[in-house]
Amino acid sequence: MDEPTSGLDVVSREEVLDILRDYLAEYPETSILISSHIASDLEGICDDFYLIDQGKIMMHEEMDQLLSSYGILKIRQDEMDQIDQIHILKTDQTNYGYCCLTNQRQFYLENYPHVIIEKASIDDLIKLMAGDRK
Repeated sequence: MDEPTSGLDVVSREEVLDILRDYLAEYPETSILISSHIASDLEGICDDFYLIDQGKIMMHEEMDQLLSSYGILKIRQDEMDQIDQIHILKTDQTNYGYCCLTNQRQFYLENYPHVIIEKASIDDLIKLMAGDRK
């Protein structure tokens, strides 16, 4: 399905998603491929997330793993050299320093309590993983 909820109001969007959820519950061996730019739709219905950019698979992750383990670190320039970057997947320079994507949010929460660490949304992943394209 290409953008199945695009252009719909909130109530209609939820009705379409409920129909899809019901269908998947009734036919658990079935898969539905959805292409969408509405992140909240994807988070609520998908088991797997693929980020495809210019025909290449940039990322594949189970949605539960993505929502529970991925994070965004907001790091000042002077802090960047002081943290272990082993779990940093992507970095983007910002006006305050760096915005870093990790798939080990808990590691940074436990080891770097002074660093701002947020849960990563699908929109965050898309911006960081496909951000090099201009």
